[in-house]
This record gives sequence, C-alpha cells and structure tokens, in this order.
Amino acid sequence: MKLIEKEIEDWIKPYATIVGEKIDVDIDLKKKNPVKYFLRLTLPNKFQDYGIALHSYWINYNIPKSKIRERKNDDEELPEEEFTRVNWQDFYKLKDVPFKLNAAVTDSVEWKKPNEQLNNELYPGEGLMDEEHLKSFVNIVNELYGNQEIEVFYTLLSTQDCNKDLMFGGRINDLPKLFEKENLRLTPSLIYPKERNWVINTDYDLSFSTIGGETKLIDELAKQNKNEIFKVEY
Repeated sequence: MKLIEKEIEDWIKPYATIVGEKIDVDIDLKKKNPVKYFLRLTLPNKFQDYGIALHSYWINYNIPKSKIRERKNDDEELPEEEFTRVNWQDFYKLKDVPFKLNAAVTDSVEWKKPNEQLNNELYPGEGLMDEEHLKSFVNIVNELYGNQEIEVFYTLLSTQDCNKDLMFGGRINDLPKLFEKENLRLTPSLIYPKERNWVINTDYDLSFSTIGGETKLIDELAKQNKNEIFKVEY
C-alpha cells in the first residue's frame, strides 16, 4: 500500500479516533447498553448490520504455576511470541466470572477486569485490533466483493514517532503488509473501501473495534470468528 496525502472521507471522518468530531450520543445509553453506546459513538447509522471485535487477552503458559502471582509494574516484559491469544469468554471462564458482553465492555472501559492481573497475562490492547481478525476480514471481503480499493488511516498515536497521522491507499489484499512496517506501532485506526459498503473503526482508547457493513459480511465475520466478533444492534 502507498502512503497518500489525503484527508479522511467526510462520511466517516467525524467518527475517527482522536481527529474526529465529538458525536452526540445520549450518555444514559452508556449505562443501559454500553455496546450500543460505543457503536453509535464510532460508526454512522448507514449500514445493514454491525459487529464488535473484541481484542484478545493473552496468556503465557510457559510460566510455572508456582511462579504465577499478581502482576507488578516493574515485572520484566516477556517476548510476545510466548503468549497465546485467549478470547474474552474463555478468559472470564478461567477467572470463574460469568461473561456478558455489555458488562465486559463496561469493565474494559472502566478498567475493571475479572480479578487482579497476573504476571502471565496481557490484557487486550487499546487501539490494537487483532491481526487475526483483520486477516479474516480481508479473506471474507475478497470472497464477497473482490480485491477492493481501500483507504487506511493511522492516528499519530498509532505510529512509532507520534508526530503525524498517516493515510495509505491501495487494495485490500495488501493490507496485511502494513502490519510489517516498523514505523506503525498499532494496527489501523480506520479502514474503509471506495464503495463505502463497510468500515472498521478502532478507537485509540478502546479494547474493541466496531464494524459496519452488509448483513452477509457481518454474519460471516461472526461465523468465522466465533466468540471473538459478535453481531450487535445499532
């Protein structure tokens, strides 16, 4: 994909993380239905259906049980390759805590996790959608729509130098190549095609991403990413 000098398209720019406008959503909805609240905060009401992709927890199973304890700020950072992805439902099950999507989303936003973080655990990354979810998305879009032309936005806080927002243009098949760029610290903040028939928004402060698109796209995403991407109401 190529770096391009262009603004985010007007139809989605108000919802973009950091640089977008403050979308007016009833604050009472945040308590009643937090999933719906954050969906309306991050995506326009123009798609057939919507989904939420929960960024994974990670567990290092190589640490002996005898050495597992509550995590401290000065703990040594272990190599990422030693950690295994764990979805939210399975993580809550490990903690013997019932999983409910709305409650879990509230917990993630208010930083209330099930029990204290242990030294063999990494919590879901804020503004960091799983590469596995994005690669699944690429495959599904190719099957449904072909190799679409897309624009990919990175807020400056998702880059290594944190000095400038970046926009890339190209075909969706080339999206995974961006994950290999050393100057990009996180996965994309916003992705959408020229056809405007879907969008992925990953707000810098949230540990989940929101998706809008046609019903067939959202259904297939939920099917292929069971217990990780959920179909939700707007």
